[in-house]
Amino acid sequence: MAHMHATLNNRLEGRLFSDQGRLHLILDVDTDAGMARVSFRADDQQQIVQMPIVDICQKLATGGHLKLDGLNTEDTAKRVVQQVDGWYFIAREGPEGPYSSAELARKALNEFILAKQTESGNSERRKTA
Repeated sequence: MAHMHATLNNRLEGRLFSDQGRLHLILDVDTDAGMARVSFRADDQQQIVQMPIVDICQKLATGGHLKLDGLNTEDTAKRVVQQVDGWYFIAREGPEGPYSSAELARKALNEFILAKQTESGNSERRKTA
């Protein structure tokens, strides 16, 4: 049984998932309690919460398609542009903004990408169900 707990801990700790447009990092797992500590940023503050392992496994299963490498690429950076009335990011759906700074537009773009990836993962699973 201890080996199973250690294996589950190793499989979960350090993994990332997206929830409500935010990137979450699994810090540590308490298999005996069925809970894990998870870190994410909200309102420019690091938050650490306890989440049931069952919920985390479900989020990992639905978010296995996340591609985080694209968040800080040159192509992604080119999607943030300045207009007369502020900063925007360009999405397939059209420009989003204005934002008061390039940094806020980049942050919104990253959240937008994560949210879209989460949506597409959920819709792909609904199609196969």
